[in-house]
Amino acid sequence: MKKPHEMSRGDLIARVSPLAPVLAAIARENSFSKAAEKLGVHQSAVSHRITQLEEALGFALFERTTRQITPTEYGQVLCAAAIETVGVWDGAFDRLEKFRTEGTVRLSVASALAMKWVLPNLASAQEAGLEIALDVNDRPVDFSTGTMDAAIRFGAGPYPGLHSSLLKKAAIVPVARPGYVAGGRGLEDVLGNRDVTLLKDAVGERDGTDFSWGYYCAQAGVNLDADRKALAFDRADLVLQAAINGMGIGLGRTLLIEGDIAQGFLAPVGPAVPMKSAYWLVCRAEFAGTERYAKLLGWLKDQMK
Repeated sequence: MKKPHEMSRGDLIARVSPLAPVLAAIARENSFSKAAEKLGVHQSAVSHRITQLEEALGFALFERTTRQITPTEYGQVLCAAAIETVGVWDGAFDRLEKFRTEGTVRLSVASALAMKWVLPNLASAQEAGLEIALDVNDRPVDFSTGTMDAAIRFGAGPYPGLHSSLLKKAAIVPVARPGYVAGGRGLEDVLGNRDVTLLKDAVGERDGTDFSWGYYCAQAGVNLDADRKALAFDRADLVLQAAINGMGIGLGRTLLIEGDIAQGFLAPVGPAVPMKSAYWLVCRAEFAGTERYAKLLGWLKDQMK
């Protein structure tokens, strides 16, 4: 066996580091038996490991009597280092626990949902003790960068490689400013009127979410000329704002229209049609195991009822 002066610094640290909790407990309790009790092991295990360490180091760490143990000069140095080491790990785990239970949740949402639903409900998140840093982004989040904790996605779901929780199923419905469509007219009659302007989300027409006039009319059993022109926007909330301004009939969906309908800015002009797409909360598996995720998921589901 190598003597201490023959061992590298790395070898010495490797010998002592695993016993830092043992040395710290002995130093605090001044007793092998009390240290063993604190660590949840037998006294013989503590004595045996210290004896092996002393033999490996080549010097005594403790002076033993029938009544007490006293650290030697060498023992005092190593015990102080052990106490400091254990303290560093305690602090690290405290920070990890805060990461799991406290702190801001970095949430990414699409612009339409941010404007029409998240922002109007953000105050209730604070009341629930949930601090959200909102990232408004219409592109899918790259979670590998570590800049976002979670995202709300609208689509068929679930999403491979990510932890996916269904938040709310969605329906699609045509809406317009109250009075834009004369009362008593059927939807097919309205859509067949060339004087009526259709408003559409250009992204929803091509992103596979079925947020389109073609999908709606097919599901509602309404005929729509294939060559019927529509005024296109790149965002669903812009479609709804155009409808509020009296520019035509726009397609709305769950969570984007309820507020405007309640305030009298919009009114449905046709039946709601269920969609295959829905709202999902997605994140990496690591974040899904935290209390922050559980609090975020609970708040979202409660607000989306």
